[in-house]
Amino acid sequence: MRIYIPENLDIFELTHNNPPSFKPYKLDKLCYILHLINAIPLMDKNIQGEDFVPINAKKLQDKIQNYKKYLNYLESDLQIIESDNHYVVGEKSKGFRFIERYRTPVKSMQVEDFTFRNKLKAHKNRKIESVKHLGFLTKWFNDKLRIDYDYIDDFLVQEHNLKIKDKALWEYDRVRKKYKHPTNQMVHAQMSAQRLKWQDYNLMLDDNVYRFHTNLTNMPSRIRNAVTYDGQKLISLDIKNSQPYLSTILLSRDFWIVQKFERNKNNSLSIAFDEPQSRYFSYLKKINKVFNEIKSDTLNISHINIHNNDSYIMLGEIPQSLINNEFQDYIDLVVSGKLYEFLEDAFLQELGIELKDRKEVKAAVFQVLFTSNQFKGQAEAAPKRLFEQKFKAVYDVFAKIKSKDKSLLPRLLQSIESHLMINIIAKRVSEEYPLAPIYTIHDSISTTEEYVEVVEQIMMEELTKAIGHPPTIKQEVWCKSNMVKHLETLKEKAKVVA
Repeated sequence: MRIYIPENLDIFELTHNNPPSFKPYKLDKLCYILHLINAIPLMDKNIQGEDFVPINAKKLQDKIQNYKKYLNYLESDLQIIESDNHYVVGEKSKGFRFIERYRTPVKSMQVEDFTFRNKLKAHKNRKIESVKHLGFLTKWFNDKLRIDYDYIDDFLVQEHNLKIKDKALWEYDRVRKKYKHPTNQMVHAQMSAQRLKWQDYNLMLDDNVYRFHTNLTNMPSRIRNAVTYDGQKLISLDIKNSQPYLSTILLSRDFWIVQKFERNKNNSLSIAFDEPQSRYFSYLKKINKVFNEIKSDTLNISHINIHNNDSYIMLGEIPQSLINNEFQDYIDLVVSGKLYEFLEDAFLQELGIELKDRKEVKAAVFQVLFTSNQFKGQAEAAPKRLFEQKFKAVYDVFAKIKSKDKSLLPRLLQSIESHLMINIIAKRVSEEYPLAPIYTIHDSISTTEEYVEVVEQIMMEELTKAIGHPPTIKQEVWCKSNMVKHLETLKEKAKVVA
C-alpha cells in the first residue's frame, strides 16, 4: 500500500527532533494525512485549482480516530502544513495545504503498520467491489500498461520552469475565476505518473453518474502521451463536442424523468427515452390491447442520485417539435463538430470575448449549458445570454431540465455518456474483439493501432443508433512528439509576450 509525500520532506528527522506528545500515534497515519493533501485533488479535478484542499473530517475520523491531534501536530508543531481555518457544517470541509517549502514533487513510501494498512486495504477493496462487473475494462490495467516516468519528470520540470517565469502562460479557470498555479499542476501530474509507474492502480465507479475513474482519467492529457501498452502506442478516439452531442437526444426524443423514492435510501432519478410514435402506440395498446409488440427505444438510464427533496415526477414530456428549425440548426452544428467554432466566433464578433484555446472555448460552452438559470442575469453570463439568443428553443429545454436543480442536466448527460461508452460500446468491443486493449476516458476510448478502426466503427454504429445522429470522432495518437510540441508552443507564446 503506497502513499505519497513531498520528496524534500524528511519526516523521520522532523518527528525525531520534535516527537508527538499524544498517544496513540503512528507515523504511517501522520504520513497518510500528508498524502491526502496531494491525493484528493488528483481524484477531484474540481478542486485542483484551489489553494487549500478540503479534507472531510468524518471520512478521516473513520480511518484515524484522533485525527485532530495529528492535524494540530502537523500544523503547529512540525509546521509542515497550514489551514484556511474555514468550514461550514454540511457544506465545506476545512482546507489544508503544504507550506511553500514542501510544495514539491512527491516520493512514494509503503505503509508499514499492519492494522492501518489493512484499514486502507478495506477502503480500496470497496472501490474494487464497485468495478467487479467491469472485468472487460479492468483487466487491461496490468503490467503491460507502462509509462516513461523519467521522460515525464524532465518534461514537467521544463513546463513548470517556463510557466513560473511567465504568468501569461498560466491556465485560467473560468469557473473559479482564478489561475491554476504551475506548481500544483506539476505535483498532481507527477503524482499521477508515479502511481502508474508503480502499477498502483486506483479504479472505481462513482455512484452518482457511474463514471469509471482510473489512473488514466485522473492523469493530465498531456502526459498520457508517454503511456504505452505492451510497447505499442495507444490511439484515442474522442467524440467531438461530446456533451452538446449527447444533449441532442433531449431534442429529438420524447423522454421522461422520474424520481424514485425509497425509504431510508438516497432518492434517485431515472430517464427513459422513446421514439415519438412509440408513446402513441403504447397508449393505444393500453386502451385497445390489440398490439402484441411495440417498438420502443432501449436506452434507459436509471438511478441518478439527487441531493434535495424536490419532486421530478413526470418532469419530462417537454413540448418540442422534431422539425423545429432551431433544434435542427443546433443539431447540425453539433453533429458536424462545429458548435465550439461557431460559438467561439460569435463570442468574439458579438461580445468581444477572445478565447485563447479550445480549453477556454469548452469552458465557456460548459458555462452556457450547465450554470443555473438564475446565473443568466449576471454580468459574466454574456455568453449564456448569447446562446439563448441564437438557440432559444434549445435553451428553453435545458432551462426546464435545470429548473429545480442546475446539476441535473450535466449529470443526465454524463450518465448517458457512461452508459453508452461502458455498457454498450466497450462491452461490445470486448465481446467481438477480446484481445483489443480498451481504456475508456469518459467521452473517449483508447486502443492500439491494430484495433483502432474496428473500435471507431463500433462507436459510430452504437452512438448513431442511440442518439439518432452520427458523431464526429477524432483520432489522436498518444506519442511523446505531442509533449515536445506542447513545450515549443509555450516557448513561442513566451516570446510573443516578451
